[in-house]
Amino acid sequence: MYFNILFGNIPSHLWETVSDSVRIVRHALNGAGLETRVGTNQLDPDAINVFFDRFYEDPAFPLQLKAGGVRYGIVCTELLGLDGSWNYGAEGHVPDVVAAFELAVRHAEFVWCFHDYSVPACTALNPRTAYLPLGYVPEIDTLAATPWTSRDIVLLLCGMPSLRRDSISNQLSEQGFRMCYPGIPVPLMIRDSLMERARINLSVQKTDRHDVVSVTRICHSITNRVPLLLETVDLENPFTKYCLIAEPGRVAETAARHLRETDLEAWAKARYDQFREEMPMTAIMERVLAATPVV
Repeated sequence: MYFNILFGNIPSHLWETVSDSVRIVRHALNGAGLETRVGTNQLDPDAINVFFDRFYEDPAFPLQLKAGGVRYGIVCTELLGLDGSWNYGAEGHVPDVVAAFELAVRHAEFVWCFHDYSVPACTALNPRTAYLPLGYVPEIDTLAATPWTSRDIVLLLCGMPSLRRDSISNQLSEQGFRMCYPGIPVPLMIRDSLMERARINLSVQKTDRHDVVSVTRICHSITNRVPLLLETVDLENPFTKYCLIAEPGRVAETAARHLRETDLEAWAKARYDQFREEMPMTAIMERVLAATPVV
């Protein structure tokens, strides 16, 4: 048995947004002794085909897979509530989004959720559901170890742009921070190059309604020993202990305090050691595979 991870269910301009997640899951499967391939639309009837998120391009495609006897699994990257809310309802009522995801989940061989919050909702649709927390894989530790004194970007904010992120970036620049905010999704090669130069990597909420903990961003950042400042009120989330925490609207003062008072290089190294010890991804993957066996 082998796994075949495919990107073709989501628009190509979003591929970069899931690439880190795919890399972590792929290497975790490899670490568990399973062959794993990655492609775009190359369905393999002999493999377990794996799709991240939902089927944006053709919501009915899971029915075609089921009718053709093609086995597939779903990785749920978002927050889905039992009431059908998506990301705590931050994006409003999105019945078409939820319906497309539910259709995919019902016919899947398994559903792996990045957030434990999503497990009850996905389990109600498909009992072969498990929580897949992302952890440490050495293969994503790829950034050059730039000397701290050579890091010329004080605050870095990458990812999908939004009006709120635009505004916060402008405010930080106006307050004198040496800020880098591309304002568009950039290729991972550019993102990584910017991170090599950064003292603090920011994870800022998309809107005032959002409070999403970006677990993939956290895993990648701390694995590469770049301190991540997370804007959130969700202090119970198990990933917040690996982050610098800012309350909503207090990113600037929190960043300034840590730049002034915290040995960020030593802090990042300590979080890296802690993360590597507490969250070995191969062991996590083995537990998930045992909980959702594919015959």
